[in-house]
Amino acid sequence: MAMALDSYFITSLIALLVIINPLSTIGIFLSLTKGQKTAEQNRVAFLTSLVAFCVLFFFALTGLWLFKIYSITIDSFRIAGGIALLIIGLRMLFPTDEKKKQDVRKDLVYMVPLAIPMTSGPGAISTTVLLAGQVTGLLEEFTLWGAIFVACALNYLVLRSSERIMKVLGQEGLYALMRIMGLIVCAIGVQFITTGLVAVFPGLVGKAVGA
Repeated sequence: MAMALDSYFITSLIALLVIINPLSTIGIFLSLTKGQKTAEQNRVAFLTSLVAFCVLFFFALTGLWLFKIYSITIDSFRIAGGIALLIIGLRMLFPTDEKKKQDVRKDLVYMVPLAIPMTSGPGAISTTVLLAGQVTGLLEEFTLWGAIFVACALNYLVLRSSERIMKVLGQEGLYALMRIMGLIVCAIGVQFITTGLVAVFPGLVGKAVGA
């Protein structure tokens, strides 16, 4: 049981970290907090991670319950979530230079866009709900909550260290890491889609084997 919980925790943490991808937020974090004192930047980093934790924790608790209300199966959501993750991963692999103008309230940048949607966006929410769908007991539920907490705590540490990370890695280093993360996100998305399709259309497995 301990090994199973350890494995579930590590799997959940890695999946969440790859989707949240705090490194991808460094650029916009620095631009939105430019000119602020270190203490204020740290405050924004903390509030960003706190809001993200609350959002993901909420969906970890209520996601499956909402499915029951709207008669959505976990496998259907797994397919939809996998498609969303695949799209997100492809955008990370092949980013565009288009910059959309947004009206951002300087006093609420930790809420929008840093926490939502950059940290706890559709991909992170989908991943959280899908991980919650694997829970079979109270211990696993606590384990998932712990993984969410650790992922958001690490997000906080990365954001508050943004300037140092940028100096060490540089733009090219961040660019390379983003592409690696994007490839992993694509792989996770494909896996979710495949698992969901096999569950919804079990005949596909037999046909694939027969072919």
